[in-house]
Order: sequence, then C-alpha cells, then structure tokens
Amino acid sequence: MMSRQYRLIQLSLAGAILLCLLVGVYLFAGKRFSRPDPPATIIKHSVDKPSDEALKYWTADKMRKAKPADLPHVGTRDQGKQQPRRPSD
Repeated sequence: MMSRQYRLIQLSLAGAILLCLLVGVYLFAGKRFSRPDPPATIIKHSVDKPSDEALKYWTADKMRKAKPADLPHVGTRDQGKQQPRRPSD
C-alpha cells in the first residue's frame, strides 16, 4: 500500500515537472519565433531650394488669401469599420 502511494506521488511529481518544462519550451519558442514589429520608417530628403525663396513667396497678401487645409475628422468612425464588441460581465 505504501509503495503504491509513493509511486503515485513520484508519477504526479514527474508529470508536474514535465508540464513545467513543456510550458517553458512553449514560451521560449513563442518569444523566439514571433515576428517583431516593423520599425517605423523614417524618410529623409534634402530640399533643393533655399529657405529665402519660400519667405519671399509667402508675402503678407498671400498669407491673408490663403485657405486652411481640411483636417481629418478624428472623432467620427468610418461606416465600414466595425468596433469589436466587449463581452458583458
């Protein structure tokens, strides 16, 4: 009776150790083989014209007549885009 109980404890301990090892390998492999986020692309370019030309172009009269560019409406949702539903508690 005692050896049967001792054997059961050994098997459950071996199973727990094996399970921990499998979880460790799974987490290691998941971290190692996961795709990293692509880095943000930074594009550099040089401007051929000197800044003095831009200052000469934007006279006070042109600045008064200039119209602002349309800004995107950030607060509104796109009609085609569905928001994910949250599960109710």
